[in-house]
Amino acid sequence: MAFAGMFIAAIFIVIAIIVFIIALIELIVGIVLMCKKKKVPAIIFFVLAAIPVIITVIVVSVYSYKQNNPQFETYDGGTVTLHMRDVNKMKDLLRAKDMDGLDKLLDKHPELIYYQDINRRTLLEFGLESCSVEVMEIAYDHGARFDEPVVFDRLIYDYSLQIFANDNYWCFLYSYGDDFEPWLNKGETTDEVIDALKFAVEHGAKADWVMSGDWTLSEMVREWAKSDGNYTSKDKELVRYANSVSYNTI
Repeated sequence: MAFAGMFIAAIFIVIAIIVFIIALIELIVGIVLMCKKKKVPAIIFFVLAAIPVIITVIVVSVYSYKQNNPQFETYDGGTVTLHMRDVNKMKDLLRAKDMDGLDKLLDKHPELIYYQDINRRTLLEFGLESCSVEVMEIAYDHGARFDEPVVFDRLIYDYSLQIFANDNYWCFLYSYGDDFEPWLNKGETTDEVIDALKFAVEHGAKADWVMSGDWTLSEMVREWAKSDGNYTSKDKELVRYANSVSYNTI
């Protein structure tokens, strides 16, 4: 998605350059005609030169505004406009793991729970992906909810816990608009991993689903826990809990 945004911006720049070159040529022609005292044709060329420039400026201004003030849908189907300075502040606080600062920021700007990063993850999914109960608590306390259809209609998965169960993202923070360090060691079941799963389920994340290929949450968790060849007591605890809440377990 970031590449797509850069590609669109490049197209805008190329079009703008072409438009200004054409406008410059028309302006020169208009000046020449004016010097020859052909006022009416000169005025026509001046107008022709001004129109595309004005249109280009308007288009670029609107695009820049939308980039700096993105809109996202709310859970009730409405829209909310965010300011990138607030979004960037949220990212800075997450990077610094400043939970008190994050809580205070969302007190002022609770609409930030609707922000989606380049991977279309909200703050709540960020917390789940990072196995950070603190982040999930703050997001949830400010109105964020798991498995909301308006948000998930635009995602590549159906349920929040598919993030958690997918070993490509397990407790490893790849991106939230910028590069971040992992919050937990990938591949190791810890208390944070177990607590994150419990928090999500206890706060509305759906666990009774079946993915294509008949994969359930329980089966995905079990496969992940055994994948490193070291089936620890923490792995067993995690699997037992997944079995207790998942659909069609074996």
